[in-house]
Amino acid sequence: MPTLFEIRGLPGAGKSTFADELEATGAVSVALSADDYMVDERGNYAFDPARLGEAHARCQAACLHALALGFNVAVANTFSQQWEMLLYREMARCFGANVRTIDLFDAGLSDEELAARCVHGVPVEKIAAMRARWER
Repeated sequence: MPTLFEIRGLPGAGKSTFADELEATGAVSVALSADDYMVDERGNYAFDPARLGEAHARCQAACLHALALGFNVAVANTFSQQWEMLLYREMARCFGANVRTIDLFDAGLSDEELAARCVHGVPVEKIAAMRARWER
């Protein structure tokens, strides 16, 4: 029975690092993030708010495909609100997969520290807004 790991947290909390570690140890076969689909033609991260819906749709489709093949999957997205995980949980249910939610939240860091660690350049104000709407 496959397992879906939902890794949630504010930007800079270590979601991608955690997912990559799960993949490196063989705990998951596939590590995904919507950020994976915000890469330009040269392979550089290039956030484009106009493509955010497409990036999430592609991440969801990749997760669906991996679960259908019986793989353990890690999805590392902010998931600041509970509804953002519902489709992933429904996919897991359809394939009889276990769901494990790993909530890194802020990793004990301030918004300024998170912004400094974040490899995607998310500004402090955006991190503060995500923190304000965070649902446990």
